[in-house]
Amino acid sequence: MGHHPAGPSGHATRLTTLAAIFIAAFVLRMTVPILWPGIHYPDEVMQSLEQAHRLVFGNGLVPWEFRDGARSWLLPALLAAPMWLGDALAPETGAYRLLAQALVAALSASTVVIGFVWACKHGFRHAVLAAVVLCAWFELVYFGARALGEVVASAFLFAGLYQCAAREPRSSRHDFLAGVCLAGAFVFRFHFAPALALAALWRCRTEFRARWAPMLLGAAIPLLVLGIADGIAWSEPFASIVNNFRANILQGRSHVYGTSGAGWYVLQLVERWRYALPAVVLLALWGARREPLPLLVAVTVVLAHSAVAHKEYRFIYPALLLMVFCASLGTAELLRWFQQRRAGSAASRGALFVACVAWLVSSFALAFAPTMRPEWTRGRAGIELMSRAGREARCGVGLLAAWSWTGGYSSLHRDLPLYLLDWDRDRWNTQAFDAWILPQGVLDPRLARYRLVQCDVQGAAGAEALCLWIRSGGCDATGATNEAQHVLDTTGQ
Repeated sequence: MGHHPAGPSGHATRLTTLAAIFIAAFVLRMTVPILWPGIHYPDEVMQSLEQAHRLVFGNGLVPWEFRDGARSWLLPALLAAPMWLGDALAPETGAYRLLAQALVAALSASTVVIGFVWACKHGFRHAVLAAVVLCAWFELVYFGARALGEVVASAFLFAGLYQCAAREPRSSRHDFLAGVCLAGAFVFRFHFAPALALAALWRCRTEFRARWAPMLLGAAIPLLVLGIADGIAWSEPFASIVNNFRANILQGRSHVYGTSGAGWYVLQLVERWRYALPAVVLLALWGARREPLPLLVAVTVVLAHSAVAHKEYRFIYPALLLMVFCASLGTAELLRWFQQRRAGSAASRGALFVACVAWLVSSFALAFAPTMRPEWTRGRAGIELMSRAGREARCGVGLLAAWSWTGGYSSLHRDLPLYLLDWDRDRWNTQAFDAWILPQGVLDPRLARYRLVQCDVQGAAGAEALCLWIRSGGCDATGATNEAQHVLDTTGQ
């Protein structure tokens, strides 16, 4: 598939193919929030959806990052428009949230289309395998619709790498576009800076006038947007980066949320990819003979994040994307070698089919392996019970659980007070609210005239399951001192 049929029909066929790939990837990613609504980590809500909800509807919990100016408003602002549209099109439903997640899923699906076009340069097998692997690899599906800066930034990063990896001479317009994409990745996740710098150096080398000038001009656009946004929100251009670096790196605030050794990411890959890890690594190395830049950037992302004490698996999401892309190319190279040894198009097509099935089976098996299986339902109870509380409560919602794992107002979607209860029962006023979410089995709310309406799997923050209790009657907020109107502590980087 190195060349395409000329003429309108060939162009239409190509567009239809790309559209089909995009739709397949998008639908697969959206199955996660639809079938398995949950939270991988509170950041995907509190730093994005919750702040977008605050922008659009006026209510939302405020984590410390948005008090101290340690996050930019770009991601919440990006999600605000689809969130508003979802509520306008289908009020009293969850469309406001799903449409915001759909925008992230669309950005994630774009990497599958770009990967297909990128791999087309090397042949039909490469293109098919790249599309299949990027579309269906379990972690890309799992993270694909989550409103995380890493996922959004990775879409821009992948597009930028596609431009930077081009070997043939290209116009300044392509370098300009590469600059826009790489800087777009930076403004959503500045921690990728070393990897982005590597990609820019790979493309431009020492050609300042021909390459660096248009690339830097393109990069100036997203950087200008970030500078203006931070200037408006925090009274200083790029304050979100400076404040985040100061708080998490210099002051060590992220250490509160846990620290890990330098080899933690490698151990995580061993645990999550299991038997597939050696095969993926070897195939990625083989594929890197064709396209070295993606694997070099993946290694840079892992090494850069390994140097920081606070580690979370989601931080290396772009490395996962780039590794399996290179591995898909390596698989195609293996099939090419197989064809050279066994001539025949029938055998070649059969081998391609077997390779695609092998990737799909491996992805499915790893998705439901013991390490990954609980991830699909993690945080589900918090999301669903808070949403139901929003439909049934009239006075407020009490929370005896980790509030950041409930989705906050982006799940509640009502202008009702939230009461964050500690374990000092003498301070509780259970008549201030009429919906109560708490871990299953810790106490019996029936003594306060509550009735159980639903329990669900949570699997996060020390709670295996959460339950929603509702009571009828009036509400008396006298003496309720822990309404969630202050700034709250949530996450690390």
